[in-house]
Amino acid sequence: MSLPPPLADLPWYTLAAIPLIVAIGYTMFGATGFGSSIVSVPLLAHIFPVAFTVALSTSLDAFAAAGASVRLRRNVAWPEFRRLMVPALIGMALGATLVVKLPASIALGALGVFVGSYGTYLLLGPRSLRRAPTWLAWPIGLVGGVFSMMFGTGGPVYMVFLSARIHDKATLRATSATIVAMSVWTRLALFIVAGVLLQPALLLLAAAMLPVMLLGVRLGNRLHHRLSGAGVLRLIAILLVVNGVSLIARALATAHGA
Repeated sequence: MSLPPPLADLPWYTLAAIPLIVAIGYTMFGATGFGSSIVSVPLLAHIFPVAFTVALSTSLDAFAAAGASVRLRRNVAWPEFRRLMVPALIGMALGATLVVKLPASIALGALGVFVGSYGTYLLLGPRSLRRAPTWLAWPIGLVGGVFSMMFGTGGPVYMVFLSARIHDKATLRATSATIVAMSVWTRLALFIVAGVLLQPALLLLAAAMLPVMLLGVRLGNRLHHRLSGAGVLRLIAILLVVNGVSLIARALATAHGA
C-alpha cells in the first residue's frame, strides 16, 4: 500500500523515528499522567506541520487519556478538577481562534519558546508553592487551555497548579490524567468539526501508531512504581531545551525564507 502525503516523501529513517518518538512520549504519560505531547509534539514538528502534529497527537491522546482517566478515576481530586475545568475550556476556545490565524513560522517559533522555557524551568529546579491559592486556577486554566488547543501541550501548565495543591503521587497522577482527558476530547471534537482529523495520512499514521502508544503507556505504568522521576525529568528537560532552540531556529529560517 502506498503512503499518502505527507508520508510518501519521507525517507525511511524519518519514518522509523516516528514510532520511537511516540513511544517515548507515551511512556512519560504512563508514568506521570501527562507529558505525552510536550515530548512528542515538538519532535514531530520537525517532520510535519504543527497543525498536523497536534491533530495526530490528539487522536492518540484520546485513547491514552480516556483509558487512564477511567482506570484512575477513584483517585481523582474532583474539587481541583472542577476549579481548572471552566477556565481551561475558555482558554481552549481562545486557542482555537489563534491556531487558525497564526502563520506557520510563528506557530513553530511559539512552540519552540514554550517547550524551551518549560525545559529550562525543569533544569533550574522548579520550586512549588506550598499551597497554591484557589484563584490561581483561572490564569493557569486559561493559559493551559490556549496551549492545549494550539500545541496539545496544556498538561505541564496544569501541573504547575495541581502539584501545589495535591501532594499524594497517585492522586496527582489521576487528577492530571483526567484533566488532560477532558482537554483532549474537547480538542478532538473541535478538530472533527473543522475537518482536520479527516486527512487520510493522519488517519493512517494514527492507526499505525496506536499499538506503539499502548506499549509506551504500559511501560510508563510500570516505571511509575519503580522510579523517583528526578533523573528522567532532567533528561526530558535537556531534550526540551535543545528541541526548543532548534524549533526557534527553524521558525526563523522559515520566516526569512518566506
